[in-house]
Amino acid sequence: MEQKRLNLENMGREIIALKQEMERMKEFIKEDLEFAIKTELAWQRHDRGEFTRIDSEEFLKEIKKW
Repeated sequence: MEQKRLNLENMGREIIALKQEMERMKEFIKEDLEFAIKTELAWQRHDRGEFTRIDSEEFLKEIKKW
């Protein structure tokens, strides 16, 4: 009987640890999904020709404004 109780206690701790890990993973999955959606939308805009082109000098000028 004592052995079964120890096993149940161990299982309970493992379940709690797994639940905590799943909660952490859920946030990473959410961030990954948001990134994937933004990337896909950007590719669609690119494919429609909605991006602009500038040469490297203009690009550096723009960065300095930030």
